[in-house]
Amino acid sequence: MRKSKEFISMPVISLEEGRQIGTIKSLVVNPAEKKVVALAIEQKGLFKEQRFIPYTKIRSIGEDAVTVSRSSVLQKGASLPEIAGLVKDKININGTRIVSESGTLLGVVDDYYVNLSSGELVGMEFSSNYINGLFNGKAFLDADIVLTIGKEMIVCSDKAQDKVVKMDGGLQEKLRGVKKSTGQWWESTVQKTRELGSRLKRSKNGEETEAPPDEAAHK
Repeated sequence: MRKSKEFISMPVISLEEGRQIGTIKSLVVNPAEKKVVALAIEQKGLFKEQRFIPYTKIRSIGEDAVTVSRSSVLQKGASLPEIAGLVKDKININGTRIVSESGTLLGVVDDYYVNLSSGELVGMEFSSNYINGLFNGKAFLDADIVLTIGKEMIVCSDKAQDKVVKMDGGLQEKLRGVKKSTGQWWESTVQKTRELGSRLKRSKNGEETEAPPDEAAHK
């Protein structure tokens, strides 16, 4: 597993010819499949047409370089219409806002994790401003909860309220006791949100004119 940004500028080596054939410029993601389907390659020299390596043609992804069997796996966009179409759509995951299907803005994607063997997206790391500032900082969203990767928004299931994990201790913290670390906090958060909504509703109906304590403290 590796972050998408860690791919950028990695050299690509042809094993058959024993030479570097370019460096990785970007990753091409199929949003419907939630999967990296190709690497966009930058080559030396002027006026080079952008070329791509289908993810299935990668031999290995190491610590320092990506290897392929031969340089012929490097192809022009015209030879790969599906990949060229995805590039034209210009769907960028990093920097995109995440919203739940019920309309809660979760945060903005900082980076996403890729399964090296398959190219599948594992999850997204994002900067969070969760529910009136009760959850701030870095968080991790599992790709299984993502419903749609669009040009302007990434939509996730409301299950994110149970699955999103704060990353103070790094990604490994997410892999240990997810329910234990988040369940109590979410139960408290949901209860506070319901109470606030109920009081605001009564206020609109004229049954209560005093602002809720949390709201009053910010006035």
